[in-house]
Amino acid sequence: MLRQGVRSLSKRLYSTEASSPPYIITRTDASGALPVYLDIKNGGTRSLTIIRRVQGDAEALRQEVAALFPDTPKNFVTVNPINNQVVIKGSYVNDIKQWLAQKGF
Repeated sequence: MLRQGVRSLSKRLYSTEASSPPYIITRTDASGALPVYLDIKNGGTRSLTIIRRVQGDAEALRQEVAALFPDTPKNFVTVNPINNQVVIKGSYVNDIKQWLAQKGF
């Protein structure tokens, strides 16, 4: 279900910066897994990847995730301001988990 321009998402490595990012993603308590989930809507016709447990600047995380998908529309990655979750249109759970693990979360 990956789009043509996103197939190489796992190949794109995060370049480490001197400063730490302005956000933290905490792992789940019970299993220690990354809080990235798939949400299926509209009877299975719409899937969303949700990054939960974001503390700090979720907009900065949204911008970094949006940079991974350069050929997509502006609203492809959004932030839910009520619960500080980042929502990506499509099913990218494994790719996002791998990217977050490479970043050290």
